[in-house]
Amino acid sequence: MTLRLPSRRPYDADGVFAFLRGRAAPGLETADLQRYRRKLGPDAWVEVKREARERSSASAPHGALGVTIPASFAGKTASILAAVRRLFDLDADARAIDAHLATAPDLVLSVANAPGVRVPGVWDAFEGAVRAVLGQQVSVARATALAGKLRERYGDGGVFPAAETLAQADVATIGMPRARGAAISAIAQRTAAEGDGWLRDANALRPGFAAIRGLGPWTAEYAAMRVAGDADAFPDSDWGVLKALGKLRGAPVTSAAARAWAEPLRPWRAYACMRLWSL
Repeated sequence: MTLRLPSRRPYDADGVFAFLRGRAAPGLETADLQRYRRKLGPDAWVEVKREARERSSASAPHGALGVTIPASFAGKTASILAAVRRLFDLDADARAIDAHLATAPDLVLSVANAPGVRVPGVWDAFEGAVRAVLGQQVSVARATALAGKLRERYGDGGVFPAAETLAQADVATIGMPRARGAAISAIAQRTAAEGDGWLRDANALRPGFAAIRGLGPWTAEYAAMRVAGDADAFPDSDWGVLKALGKLRGAPVTSAAARAWAEPLRPWRAYACMRLWSL
C-alpha cells in the first residue's frame, strides 16, 4: 500500500535524498534523488518517493513523500511511518530555523539558495549509533561499506543486526580497529540490557558515549545530532565543518573557533552544520 506523508515546507528534498544516497548501506538501502528504499526483511522493502506534485510546486505550503509499504508489513505501518518522518526530518519548522540561521552573514546565501535544509535522522537508533562509531576517522564511503559488511555477516534476514547479536560478536573482524569494535560491543550490550531509550535522549547519549573507551566528542555530537535528533548538536571538530569555515574565512580555523562561530546560532546549530557540509 502507498500512503502520502506530508512535510512542512520549504523542504530541501534534493539535499536529503543526496545525503541518504551517499550513505546507503549495501544490501540494506538504495537511494537516488527521487527515491529511497529500505530492506524490512527477506524480499520486503519500503520505498519512499518524492511526489511529482512536490517537485513541481515549490510555492505549495506543504510537500509530500509517497511511502509504499509491503502488505506483509501492514501491521507495522505506524512504526514505519514514524521512522520515515525521523529519517527525512519532516517535522522541522524550516521557516523559523532558516530565519534564525540567516542572521549569520556566512549563511545568508546558503539559506537563500537552499531553503528548508534538514538534518536527516536514522531509521533505527541502535543502528544509527553503531554507524556513527563506524564513521570515526574514516571516509563516508568506508563507513558505509563497513555497515554493509556488518549487515551481511551478522544480520538476520538481511536487515541490520540487533543489539543482542552484536553484544556477543567480535565486530572488529569485519575490518576495523579492535578498540572501535569494542566500543560497538559496549553500545550493543547496554542497548540489549536497557533498550534504545538512552540513544534517543541526547542528555543520556552524550555521557553514555563519553563513558565508553574510544568514543570522543565528535562521535557523541554526531550521534546526538542524527540519532537523538538534537537540533542544537554541533560537532565542532568535524573535518567538513572546519574545512567549510576555513573556506569562508580564508584561513584555517580551530574547533574552539568553530564553537564560537556557532554559538549565536543556538538552538539550531545542527542545521547550521548541515549547511556547512553542503558548502
